[in-house]
Amino acid sequence: MNRKKKKVNLHMQQKLQAIQHRKLFMERLRKFCTLVGDGEPLFDLLPRFVLDAIYENRCTTPKIRVAKDVKITKRFVRIFYSYLEKDMKSNGIDLLIPGFAKRVSLVDYYQVAFPLECVLQSKTCYFMGREKFDAFCTCIEERYHKYVEEFVNTVHCICHAYCDLSKRILYTFEYEMQRTMTVIDGKSYTGVIYQIITLGTYPLEVRHVAIHGDRRLVVQTGEIVHRDNVSSLNPTTVPLRRLHVADPSGKKEIPVYVQQHAIDRTMQRACCIEPGSVPALIHNAFYHKRKIIREGDRYLVECFYYDIKIGYFVGTIVDGLFVILTFLFITHSSTPEGRKLAALTGLKREDMAFLAIDNLKTLINSDIADDERIARIFTEAGCESILKMNFQLSIGYYDWLWDDTKQDSELSKLIAEYIQLGDSDEDYFENE
Repeated sequence: MNRKKKKVNLHMQQKLQAIQHRKLFMERLRKFCTLVGDGEPLFDLLPRFVLDAIYENRCTTPKIRVAKDVKITKRFVRIFYSYLEKDMKSNGIDLLIPGFAKRVSLVDYYQVAFPLECVLQSKTCYFMGREKFDAFCTCIEERYHKYVEEFVNTVHCICHAYCDLSKRILYTFEYEMQRTMTVIDGKSYTGVIYQIITLGTYPLEVRHVAIHGDRRLVVQTGEIVHRDNVSSLNPTTVPLRRLHVADPSGKKEIPVYVQQHAIDRTMQRACCIEPGSVPALIHNAFYHKRKIIREGDRYLVECFYYDIKIGYFVGTIVDGLFVILTFLFITHSSTPEGRKLAALTGLKREDMAFLAIDNLKTLINSDIADDERIARIFTEAGCESILKMNFQLSIGYYDWLWDDTKQDSELSKLIAEYIQLGDSDEDYFENE
């Protein structure tokens, strides 16, 4: 005979979950108090009413909203939250405790340290051993502002990473923290604290210009600046004196726009894994006043990834705009370095495409830096920055470019065979 399944007591299940949740929270609080006490178990000094108040003050996960009349998908909100959750665990702040340097993650500060601060700041919070927390309480306001600054910067970076010139939008946000009040044993404390992020968008201007006889759509470029909880656009511009032209009207600079082809080529050749990398690379190229080379009616603007030169943005002046037409990787046959590399090796554009040395990821995951002869050729051509990036990858930089399937690449051997490089340096360099 079949036995009937026992009904689940929902109330009891919720009660058990609440007990488990409190237990886990108290374990985190114990670890934090031990950190604050530099090994001393300060948690054991906290009486029950203080523990209850701290638990009631615990902070909920950040809430993400979408601004009114703004079209942002639920899927993007979920992606945004997942990245925020990850970054709050990996990013941290200094506790600013006099005498020793201790750091905690943003999530530990927000969910554990901040509730503890709120309770300890209360005038009614006194217990034996309270003075043991005095060092922790000396910089509460400063520490709080450091947290808000770092948290806002984290949110800004995520918005920045997903700005998409192809969709002609940049993401903006507003941040606020709301507090409620709670009463424990007749004493009032700051209650549950909510962080609220309201996402919005900044629509970019679009123009149509004539390029090579065709009407092309081009998009405004720039970066979102977040100050005093207000997001605004800092448009990318270039001074006319850097382009060696003058405007009869007295205009000193012109805005920078980009066509879709250039966005696609930058994503492909610079191996950008986030759409926000494209407007960042463009803006930084002009903001940091990188070298601009004029070749007839076109310009080559140096593009750097942090301190590594990876190529050039190719642009021209059209209808009072500086329009970026495409992106060339540093080894491309139309760049100064690419022309010199071709002269040293005899490689043509099609050869470089076949060897796949016209994009960043191939070279980063290759063994070129380990082959003295090939590395010497690339260095002589002016591509030593790529070799430097290859080295830095091995010590933890640029991990986003690493491909486990290509760690044993023998690209240098293939290049040597392709250009018929001999068995020694002299076989190649003496013939030059």
